[in-house]
Amino acid sequence: MYENFTHFGELYRHLESTAPKDAFLHHKTEDTWQSYSKERFLTSVRYLTLSFYEQGWHGKQIAIAISPSAHWLMLDYALMLSGAVSVPLFTNISSKNLLFEFLDANIHTAFIENETQKALVCQVDESIEVIYRDPVSAYQSIDNLLSEGEAIDKANPTLFDELLSRIHADDLATIVYTSGTSGTPKGVELTHANLISQVHATAQNYHFDREKDIAFSFLPLAHIFERMVMHFYLSRELTVYFADDVQNVGVLLKEVNPTVMTVVPRLLEKVFFKMKLKAMDGSFIKKALVRYAFHRAVTKDPYAPKNMVDKALGSIVYKKLRLALGSRMHMMISGGAALPEALYKFYLNIGVPIYQGYGQTETSPVIASNTPEDNKIGTCGKAFPQVEVKLSNEGELLVKGPNVMRGYHNNLEATAKTVDAEGWLHTGDLAHIDDEGFISITGRTKELLKTSTGEYVTAVYIEQKLTSNGWFEQALVIGDAKPYVTALLFIEHEFLGRLATSMHTTPLKALESKKFQEMTAKFVQKINKKLNHWEKVREYRVIADELSIENGDLTPSMKLAKNHLMERYAEEIEGMYEGHV
Repeated sequence: MYENFTHFGELYRHLESTAPKDAFLHHKTEDTWQSYSKERFLTSVRYLTLSFYEQGWHGKQIAIAISPSAHWLMLDYALMLSGAVSVPLFTNISSKNLLFEFLDANIHTAFIENETQKALVCQVDESIEVIYRDPVSAYQSIDNLLSEGEAIDKANPTLFDELLSRIHADDLATIVYTSGTSGTPKGVELTHANLISQVHATAQNYHFDREKDIAFSFLPLAHIFERMVMHFYLSRELTVYFADDVQNVGVLLKEVNPTVMTVVPRLLEKVFFKMKLKAMDGSFIKKALVRYAFHRAVTKDPYAPKNMVDKALGSIVYKKLRLALGSRMHMMISGGAALPEALYKFYLNIGVPIYQGYGQTETSPVIASNTPEDNKIGTCGKAFPQVEVKLSNEGELLVKGPNVMRGYHNNLEATAKTVDAEGWLHTGDLAHIDDEGFISITGRTKELLKTSTGEYVTAVYIEQKLTSNGWFEQALVIGDAKPYVTALLFIEHEFLGRLATSMHTTPLKALESKKFQEMTAKFVQKINKKLNHWEKVREYRVIADELSIENGDLTPSMKLAKNHLMERYAEEIEGMYEGHV
């Protein structure tokens, strides 16, 4: 009856109507897996919904600032069912952005994990109620709310049904804040219909087995990409395991042995370089074989016929590499940033199906995605079901569909600039759409630098090349209104540690060494050979500082906060243009 659900109340009824499931959601508490059956999850959501309604939260903005877990999902669903507005916030957000988002969203109550978060909330407004994820003496907790909800349910067993009947597809479900890469975050208002449209579209493109598939989740649920995927997992009733710490992903992948997970390109790069480093241990012959195997994997067309060499490499090298992801991984979906073609080829060639997608918070988030039926390397796939796309005269990608946001919270001016009178959302991304409908993102309209000589430079493309060897964690290309292009190169500290060890010196001395300086110069020269003369990186500075989200260097989705970094390293940038007008 509810298979064509239009809001989260109907999704709840759909989950109620299907067969029980014991192995449903799992998260770790003090190194022990806590498991929740589907029935326990639904009961908890029911009790929390009633408790939230009785608290008078209907129409109020409620923040969720806890780590990903079954509890996170219970809170999110219950808030949306009760008529409250769920406002997910990153737990590691900079204090500046956290304060802004609390004020902008007019947060009524916040779910938090620790006293540090409570102190930040109090900086905004001491009257904001805080509720802890776990029981804390003298404070309200999720357990207290569950008990209250159970008592309400016994006293009024029809109230929950009444609350679900009041939900409309166009009701505001959540406010999700953008990462703020180029300035202040914006609150994106998304309705039940926005989010549910993505669940149905995903189901048309990806197919899973309720009993056999196991999903592994390590990305923040405050990020709309992982959150939407979680809605989909729940609607398909997949077993889900949450990582307790992103640093433990490598260990947990072998422990959980999942079949599917969503990833970001930065993780895939790290896994790639760790695979390569580990595989290089051994004799001269083994190292030569590994070098060839990796070269073959990053260059060969994965869809070209396999010859005897490919089959031999598959059984000798690639089979072992796949074990880093567990032994059953049959699907990885990459989003959040562009996936370099070499990495795309590598994972497909070693036998790990991977599909690049593309979207924005403002589109709930998926605009396009590659799929098992249609997968073209170097693109982000075809438009999602029910999503329309077209290019403006300037080449900007425009989007229309049921996934497009209601607008920016408290920002009518920005909403009008982003969604035009005909309902087309202006993504700010430059794109190409080929004859088959595959979309390629070629740059950002705001990140298309224009030098003082009038030449245009696609910064993102150059930044990807500068981080392609694993030496540099991030790269920031500069050149807007400047006479030539320069770059800040942020060192990858694990690489630096290995380099220092091999040189029998300290990391700082290794960075200053003639060997490293020559390596870097040759690497930049190699990249410059493939660039137009006005795009070439004329000067660069290697930065030893570790970037952090807390300091505002990175957004919670691990993208560079470029405006902030331009200010922080203004002296270094000025030095690269010294003597030039």
